[in-house]
Amino acid sequence: MRDIITIAKKELKAFFSDKAILLQMFVLPFIFVFGYCMLMSSISNAQRESSEDLEKPVVAYSINAPEEFSDALNELKIIPAPDNDIEKYQNQIKNKETDLLMVFPDGFKMAEPGAADLSNIDIYYNSQKNNSMELYSKTTFVFTTMQPRIFTFNESDNNYDLFDSDAMFRKLLGGIIPLMVFMAVYLVCMNLAANSIAGDKEKGFLNTLLITPIKRGSLAIGKSLSILAVAIAASCSAFIGMAISLPRLSKAMAMSEGVSYSVLEYLLLFCAVVTGSFVLVALLLIFSTIAKDVKQATTLSPILIFVIMVPSLLNSTESFSESVEKLGNTNYFIPVWNSVKLLQDVIRVEYNISDALITFAVNIAAAALGVFVVGRLFNKEKIVNG
Repeated sequence: MRDIITIAKKELKAFFSDKAILLQMFVLPFIFVFGYCMLMSSISNAQRESSEDLEKPVVAYSINAPEEFSDALNELKIIPAPDNDIEKYQNQIKNKETDLLMVFPDGFKMAEPGAADLSNIDIYYNSQKNNSMELYSKTTFVFTTMQPRIFTFNESDNNYDLFDSDAMFRKLLGGIIPLMVFMAVYLVCMNLAANSIAGDKEKGFLNTLLITPIKRGSLAIGKSLSILAVAIAASCSAFIGMAISLPRLSKAMAMSEGVSYSVLEYLLLFCAVVTGSFVLVALLLIFSTIAKDVKQATTLSPILIFVIMVPSLLNSTESFSESVEKLGNTNYFIPVWNSVKLLQDVIRVEYNISDALITFAVNIAAAALGVFVVGRLFNKEKIVNG
């Protein structure tokens, strides 16, 4: 145990004495997560503002409109035409200068249901212009409801559209946040893990350590613990960036309720990030041990990007997420995947404490297994000698 602590302290001292590594550990993850989320917020705000700016005022006229329709026409922003030149307004509609023209016949009258002699309203519009088509749809709907009916529907003040826009935005956040958080931790730990073992192997320093009285297993565990400590620091930095960004993103996406999480939910998010990072570090250490040099280690490491990206992106798609949900608790027994799934669950406020505990236990066990594998690899001369 003393040898393990000694090796870990030596590695950590080397990390903490290097300002570049300190910046990489404590600042880079925060900037990566927070910066990306702020970029998303800016894009969302810009899109909303541009869509508002692009909304042009309606230009629509009516000819011979009876007085009883004035309220409906005013609501639709259809005003009386300055003159009765129908052909002129038709040409304006063709040229997309005017949105709509309603022409009521002389002597217009509301006929009784079933009457043969019905007055016809001519409505001219341009289907290639959005404003024109939308106004035509609204106008026909409004005037259709004025016709005699045998029943009504959806006329109370109740909200009949039960679509949950906040749930949609939470799902979107669930696809973005986990990917950014784990990518930030990966970027920090990749080079450090590669240099810790493959770098020492390349420089010949690892062989020097192996001939000392320190057990190879203790050496492997000591180096692994130092990188795991770095993962915790990077996870904290990424978590802070995530915690600050979530409310800002919700505001930018115009979520009605906003994002508000309890202390327990933030704690679950933090533990999901940390334990998931442990598994990533264990895999990076295995790659670093197998590799002959730093270049080979960093070449193998990008494989983990797919491990991060696949669950994060696929769980955000409707068809795939339905298949994932059918797996039930099985999702939380798959290392890394379970952390991404738990992050998404907590962000959507659809989590279960038992699933969270399974995730933490599985990831810690997987990380411990990874460190054990590194220790076993250190006992193979062909591997440690490159």
